[in-house]
Amino acid sequence: MTHPFLSIRDFGVRFPVRSESFRRGRYFYAVRHISLDVRKKETFCLVGESGSGKTTLVWAILGLYPFAEGEMAFCGRSIKRSNDPVHQALISNAQMVFQDPVAAVSPFLTLGQSIEEPLRARGVGKKERAAIAQRLAAETGLSHELLGRRPCEVSDGQNQRVCIARALSTKPAILFLDEPLTALDAIVQREVAELLYRMKKDYNATFFLVTHDLDFVKRCGTTVAVMYLGKIVERAAKETFFSNPCHPFSQALLSSVLKPGIWKGERIVLKGESPSPQNPPSGCVFHTRCPRRLPVCEKTAPEERLVGAEHAVCCHLF
Repeated sequence: MTHPFLSIRDFGVRFPVRSESFRRGRYFYAVRHISLDVRKKETFCLVGESGSGKTTLVWAILGLYPFAEGEMAFCGRSIKRSNDPVHQALISNAQMVFQDPVAAVSPFLTLGQSIEEPLRARGVGKKERAAIAQRLAAETGLSHELLGRRPCEVSDGQNQRVCIARALSTKPAILFLDEPLTALDAIVQREVAELLYRMKKDYNATFFLVTHDLDFVKRCGTTVAVMYLGKIVERAAKETFFSNPCHPFSQALLSSVLKPGIWKGERIVLKGESPSPQNPPSGCVFHTRCPRRLPVCEKTAPEERLVGAEHAVCCHLF
């Protein structure tokens, strides 16, 4: 039996409630009951609104937040608590590209030194580090003379290229990308998207992509999972997701993209705002905004149901 490269079951991440009363023991869940599988060498795409828990989930996978419930498995080996030996093996085989490229690089290091930093931490010699940094700079479109500059002397797009080169320097088995295009202007977004597409083909690594850019997902993705208020409401192969989205939130999300080929129906405008994770609604988390809600949606949370091959949805309509 072939195990998923990364597996998560009933995963939950919680934080203490901050209030004027300072009462202890009160928590809210930013992520709850998450189950998903990531296959080796695929591009797994996690999409959804800002504040839905996407980044929290990734940070918990990488041990930056402890997870409160559930478990993970890496290459078939179970992880039942944060930072156990198997979790450390996952972290050492992973790299991260953060949303804000300027905040993600040290202002005290040159761009070349930033690319070399993971290699230095692993004991790679100075000459080998420099050679790898120069090769990766060329592959990511950075000129040799830029390697001696500091982050404040180059553009956001060039800093993001540095972050991508740095992440690839250790040849990670899995690369997590948290909104890698969001902080960039439209022209630079296209350039960096093209770079990531090329790097995925060249390095053949597993990508875990958090993004709002559904056009990028359509081009580069393998599997798509849709997150709303801390829960996965739909997951499917990319082709299935774009041709036959089932959950009302997935349909609204796709209809909001004003690009040809993404959504063929009428625009779906959701009313109201997403509820606070500190005070989530009863029943289905989406029922307060759902244009197709049923009476049962207000009282009972739907269970995940398979509606096709590798296509699951959490909705009482199915």
